[in-house]
Amino acid sequence: MDQTNKFAEVEQKFDERRNYWFTWIQDMNESLRKVDTIVNLQATIFTKRQEALENYHSLSSTLAKRVKMYKEKSAALYKEIRLMKTAQGATTFMFTNEGAIREQIEATLSDEKYLIDIMESHLNYLDNTIKTIDGIIYSISNRIKLEEIKIGR
Repeated sequence: MDQTNKFAEVEQKFDERRNYWFTWIQDMNESLRKVDTIVNLQATIFTKRQEALENYHSLSSTLAKRVKMYKEKSAALYKEIRLMKTAQGATTFMFTNEGAIREQIEATLSDEKYLIDIMESHLNYLDNTIKTIDGIIYSISNRIKLEEIKIGR
């Protein structure tokens, strides 16, 4: 499988997960309108919050490993390119400065960096999803209080 297909597969999976969470949150917001579903909503929402946390931490762990590999590859390439630049009598292309070396490393590792970037983006989405779920949890207690006021308690 070439890199383009690999990226498309990862992007599609993240799109599916974002759609899953978006749809679920829409459903939960709709459930808040119905007082008789709030008890079931509370039980469901804590389970889903835990699921979101598990997704977040699993992806975070995978991302940490990817970043570690990226940094190791970057350091190895730097050493290789730097030695090439300073080797006595070298006939290979030499980079003129540190910036040129960095650019070469970034270009060589651009696929790995792209994967890290899309993983970070999805991790940020999950973080915000968890915050939205927390907001729904807060809304549940307020909804109950409003209903009590409405019936005169």
